[in-house]
Amino acid sequence: MRTADIVVTATPAREPLFNAAWVGPGTHIVSIGSDAPGKRELPSELFPKARLFCDLLSQSVQIGEFQYVRDEIDAGVLAVTPIGDVIERRALGRRFDNEITVFDSSGISLQDLYMADALIRAKASHR
Repeated sequence: MRTADIVVTATPAREPLFNAAWVGPGTHIVSIGSDAPGKRELPSELFPKARLFCDLLSQSVQIGEFQYVRDEIDAGVLAVTPIGDVIERRALGRRFDNEITVFDSSGISLQDLYMADALIRAKASHR
């Protein structure tokens, strides 16, 4: 963890998998296992030290990693940027090299279908 550039968690965990202090500057963390109430992979202490992103905020605060910091998000203490805003260039992604970034993907089936279609089209165009 201390030397990782990218960390991806994809587990059915119900408690954090690591200590927030283990995350080094510039690390990008993707959590995809928290997709139901009570599931959790990341320590909440990490969030104030990081720039936060998600696929759909309303879902992320209900069933994703950010369900544990919903009050801080609602109060404006923590800001979460929808990844679509970054893709559409309405918001910045990583701003500097040593910034810690966290992406919580609680799972949007429409995005999965879009990616599957894009992969099928890419494969067909290479035949």
